Amino acid sequence: MSYRTAFGGLLLSALTALPPMLHAHENHGGTSTDNGPSATAAVGKAWTTLPTLLATMSRGGPPGVRLTSTGGPFENAFIQTPENPLSVPLTAAAGGWQADKALLGSGGHLWFRAERSDESGTLRQIVRASTYDFFPAKHQVPTEMLLAPRGGLEIVPLRLQEHGGTREGSRWRFLVRFENAALPGSVLRMETEGGSRRDFTADRDGIVEIELPHDFSADRLNRREGMAAQQAFVLAARHTAGDTRYLSTYSQFYHPDRMRERNLGAGIGVFALGMLLAVPLLRRKEKKNA
Repeated sequence: MSYRTAFGGLLLSALTALPPMLHAHENHGGTSTDNGPSATAAVGKAWTTLPTLLATMSRGGPPGVRLTSTGGPFENAFIQTPENPLSVPLTAAAGGWQADKALLGSGGHLWFRAERSDESGTLRQIVRASTYDFFPAKHQVPTEMLLAPRGGLEIVPLRLQEHGGTREGSRWRFLVRFENAALPGSVLRMETEGGSRRDFTADRDGIVEIELPHDFSADRLNRREGMAAQQAFVLAARHTAGDTRYLSTYSQFYHPDRMRERNLGAGIGVFALGMLLAVPLLRRKEKKNA
């Protein structure tokens, strides 16, 4: 066997032994119902039929936050801040709403929601979509803002991340409540842009703990954005009271697990060390066979 042939074989073996940094759809088990990845997101179609609301910083115009929604038109949108936990209506803009800088207060965590009422025969449906955004600045703790009474069906996060720490594999707890009271036993549906579908059940205190799946595709991570990639996810709860049905959602972005990056670096290091150790041996064997 020639030196080049042996070297090529060792190279192929080392590459196949690298950690599975870019494996897609690595879903975790648990007591919740996991429907696994869906092909919907992979083919570029709408990744969910649930209503979503997402906030992004305004670009190319006055500073502020821009809200966009999917899943049908909403009648009204509101903002709440730690400084002003009361709901303040937002001004409609093309394709969504605009929260000017004056409404953001001193910054920090900002809570947004949009609402509409649908009439269908004798039944009435109230739809609410919510999200938050973090405006980097000196700010107050958002606890009072989050727990402020809003009525209706709500999905309330018990903790908000400040600096993009919502990542694959991270766990987050939410309170499901109706008319400002906990709703034990309610089902919380999670759908992700990566194609995962999973149901969680609230405990006796109305608390649900979710775990974001490892479902970034290798294609997403191999693009220029790499570990800076982001996908959206949405949580949904439903409830019926009398002749009124309620649908409430919470949507946000999440990012790849940092361990993917570390595993890749460790794998490359092991590979490089193995190659360095193997080269002298291969050269000796080449000389012996000459």
